[in-house]
Amino acid sequence: MLLLVAALASFAVPGAVHGVHAHLLSAAMAVHFLKRVLEVLFVHRYSGSMPLATSLLIAGCYLFNGGAMIYVQHLSRGLPEPSMDLLYPGVLAFAVGLAGNFYHHHLLSHLRADSGGDGDDKKGYKIPTGGLFGLVTCPHYLFEILAFFGFAMIAQTLYALTVAVGTEAYLAGRSYATRRWCYGD
Repeated sequence: MLLLVAALASFAVPGAVHGVHAHLLSAAMAVHFLKRVLEVLFVHRYSGSMPLATSLLIAGCYLFNGGAMIYVQHLSRGLPEPSMDLLYPGVLAFAVGLAGNFYHHHLLSHLRADSGGDGDDKKGYKIPTGGLFGLVTCPHYLFEILAFFGFAMIAQTLYALTVAVGTEAYLAGRSYATRRWCYGD
């Protein structure tokens, strides 16, 4: 939520964002985190809880990395533009990542809703089907990674690429752990 506010505020503060890359990066981050807030409120169905410290750590990392990606755009003003402009492929990668992530979150929410009952039945785990679940253990993570590489392509900074690679490593690890838990391999 804080990053959503920060990304939106970057448009309200005169001089905070300059250039098409910075504007599109800020807009993409605002859209991404608005989608995330709306999903938490209206799409996700949770089977358990998360410790507050873990939630704060994840929120803090997103806030720092998102804010830093926007700030690095400010710092890179006046530097030579990259020889290859990845802005529009980045917007496409971000849009596909955002849509694919939402779609698979939607499938997961219906899986939990379809388990029936109000008691422990809703906490029972089912192997997800539909979308790319037959090909990838956690396609919602795959599309989240694609969205972050979209951010990196829009920003075209080493910092944004580092955040995308870090996101990929983190979510690949979570996907691997999920695969081991589901399939025991």
